[in-house]
Amino acid sequence: MDSDGFSKTLRAGKIDPVYLFVGPASLTMGEAWDKLLAVVLPKGGGRFNGERLQAKEIEPADFIARIAVLPMFGGRRVIMVDGVEAWGKGALSEVEAFVARIPASACLVMTAPGRKNVEGLAKAVETKGQVVVFRPPGEREAPHWLVERAKQLGKILSPGAASLLVEISGTDLQTLSSELDKICTFAGERQRLQAEDILEAAGAHRTFSAFDLLDHIKGRQPDKALTALRSLLTSGEVPLKILSTLAGQFRIVWQVKDGLRQGIPESQLAKRIGKHPFVVKKAIEQAGRFSDATLYRVMEAVGQTDIAIKSTGVSPELLLEDLVLDLAANRN
Repeated sequence: MDSDGFSKTLRAGKIDPVYLFVGPASLTMGEAWDKLLAVVLPKGGGRFNGERLQAKEIEPADFIARIAVLPMFGGRRVIMVDGVEAWGKGALSEVEAFVARIPASACLVMTAPGRKNVEGLAKAVETKGQVVVFRPPGEREAPHWLVERAKQLGKILSPGAASLLVEISGTDLQTLSSELDKICTFAGERQRLQAEDILEAAGAHRTFSAFDLLDHIKGRQPDKALTALRSLLTSGEVPLKILSTLAGQFRIVWQVKDGLRQGIPESQLAKRIGKHPFVVKKAIEQAGRFSDATLYRVMEAVGQTDIAIKSTGVSPELLLEDLVLDLAANRN
């Protein structure tokens, strides 16, 4: 079952006694937990009957004893245990045995980044409940998630603004959530959020961004490009994500360059390549700086760096620095 299927079963009032949430999308797991509590627990009883624990901080026997206690105010006792992959085989076997006899008054949720190391637990859960897979959203799904997240914050985020934020920040939900919080703060009491708010808030909160890095590379400014790269790395950006952003932006420049060569108006280019007009406008400004041969060489260099990061013991940061300096210094 995926996360959408889980939400549908909740709306239908079907609650299983045990769930195993698997996947890298911890933020959406937390949202699913909140929805489960809202459906299962009586009003006012949440603080007594719902607990969220960390597997590395508790032994299975302890949480089993807690969940076996009859809940106050009736209903069910709901417990979520994060990171169960941290338990050893013996502990997991103990939990698997408990799942087979889990009481009707319980609703147990466990999380893990994947099925690896918890295969036996997953099989046990499937006999009594559901294994729910939480996949990170792609470029198409992330804007919709942002729009819904904004609603929860009391804001109306336009689809165009949501798409632009994904273009700038990527699809990592933790990053998007953090950026959206900043934008909401930036907007104050104003309810509607537009693309202009995204750009103004991004400028107000970031000294450098991936767009700045790209501008310096395309402007043949190796010193500024290197400073921008180091700023991104210091702020916690993952090297592979930076590399992916570079590849994506150069690919957009190539698409825009090809579209302009075919005589396609700027107003139609954004729709044709499926990108926000702001992104296309930036790409048009940069398209004249690169020949097709240079763009081809750039994509080859990016691909080689990707392979090196994934297959060698060389620091990803150093490999990125070499790439950025090479791209920014090259004048062909």
